[in-house]
Amino acid sequence: MIRVQIETESEVTRAGLESLLREHSGIEIASSAEADVLLCDEVPEFSDLTPAVPVAVLTDEPPGQNVWRLGVRAILPRDATGAQIVAALYAVSAGLVVMPAEETLTLGPTPNGQPAEPLTPRELEVLDMLAEGLSNKLIAHKLGISEHTAKFHVNSILAKLNAGTRTEAVMRGVRLGLVKI
Repeated sequence: MIRVQIETESEVTRAGLESLLREHSGIEIASSAEADVLLCDEVPEFSDLTPAVPVAVLTDEPPGQNVWRLGVRAILPRDATGAQIVAALYAVSAGLVVMPAEETLTLGPTPNGQPAEPLTPRELEVLDMLAEGLSNKLIAHKLGISEHTAKFHVNSILAKLNAGTRTEAVMRGVRLGLVKI
């Protein structure tokens, strides 16, 4: 059972979120003393202390680096579906971080501490195909490009993710949220 506290100034938003969450077994609306997750409709302004529970935020504002230090563990667009909100609450309560896919392209350091260079949309396609276990030849065929170009994309992905192998690149892509599993 996940106990969720809803924090919003809008009674309409509160009623909508409560209605949405009550439809799902395994989620209970709770007070602040009992909550496992705090669900807000804007980034909360905490004092010097981070909250005792993880925070999920519905916002259309791009998250700054400080939100992660303030205990925010999920950023969802305001137009997120009910299923996305529920999935984010489960993920956050399990200790995971949830953010829009486009935000993962500008994540901070890779595992060795070097800054991550964003992958291009084509490289993201190729990374998904690497996750499927496709060879350069099959990637080239599916994308209608030469095998040489497919190899170039794979090498670029390896470099940007600081990975030594295709498997390592896929694993890092999964950790960064670049590969949908």
